[in-house]
Parts: sequence; C-alpha cells; structure tokens
Amino acid sequence: MEEDVNGAISFSDVDLDAPKSEFGKFLDLMCPYYMCYGMSYEEFWHLPIERLEFYWQKNQFDIERRNQEMWMQGLYIRIAVASCLDGRKFKYPDRPQRITELTELEQEIENNRKINQLRDVLMEHKRIWDEKHKGADK
Repeated sequence: MEEDVNGAISFSDVDLDAPKSEFGKFLDLMCPYYMCYGMSYEEFWHLPIERLEFYWQKNQFDIERRNQEMWMQGLYIRIAVASCLDGRKFKYPDRPQRITELTELEQEIENNRKINQLRDVLMEHKRIWDEKHKGADK
C-alpha cells in the first residue's frame, strides 16, 4: 500500500475482495483520515470508493503547498535577520517575493519602473557632477 507523507495509506492498493469484516475495519480506521482531508462522513461512506483517491491526492498537494509556504517564510526570516545584522549590505525587500512568472503587462510595468529608477540615478549623478564642475566651464 502507498503511504503519504503523514503515514496515511492510499486506497489504490486495497484488496477489495478481502473479507468484509477486515475491509470494514480498514474503512473505520481510514474514515478520520479522509475527514481530515476535507471529505465529510457521508461522502466517505456513500460515495464511490474511487473518489477517495482524489481526496488523498488533494491532501498531497496541500502538504506540498504548505511546505512551499514554510520555505518562503524561512526565506523571509533569513532576509530579515540578515538586514538587521548588516542593513547596508542586505536590504529587506520592499514587496513580496514573486512565486509565479510575471504577465506581459506586469513585465512591461516592471521594466518601465527599472528604467525610471535608472534614469533617476543617472540624473542625480549628472546633477552632482554639474554642481562639482560648475566653475570649470569658464
């Protein structure tokens, strides 16, 4: 039988020809697991057994998503600690880390933001240079 990360057993390899009492005991044991997966008591006992696999798979996806969320949280904590220890070298991000690709419109907006930011930096450098060399033109 296949086990998920929590040790629960998948129904994909259950012997449906086993004596009813043994299989009934197995179902009694598994009902609370599937209720934790989001299946109601009535669904567990009255829906086709094939549906159980979908709930089990959904639970696997939920576990993987939670794992990714905790990893991202750890990344944020790492960045926060680094920025506290050396704020000049490590800056805390001004917006959340992106976990999906940018759409075309978002990419265009981001590119324009970077261009404007670069323009501002260059203009500031030009202003400083002009002030520094103001008297050199004569």
